[in-house]
Amino acid sequence: MTEKYPFFMITFPSVHHALKFESKLKGMEINFQLVPVPREISTSCGVAAKVEGIPESEICDFIEKNGLEYDAVYVYDAPKQKPRLIKAIE
Repeated sequence: MTEKYPFFMITFPSVHHALKFESKLKGMEINFQLVPVPREISTSCGVAAKVEGIPESEICDFIEKNGLEYDAVYVYDAPKQKPRLIKAIE
């Protein structure tokens, strides 16, 4: 399976927040999937959302406009590159 770049990985404070994110995106034309948090982002267990097909400028606006809680948003720009942190909650 080949990956399409760029894509975003959004981490959440809990699985509950990830499921709330999922319910907000269902029925929208945004391609997403809940996945285990990649090890290059965190060694902790958890659920992240992999989001494709939305510009970087819109992803954080969408999350905040919908009142969704998250820990961080990373972008994967190309294969074999480390993910780039674009926004984190302090």
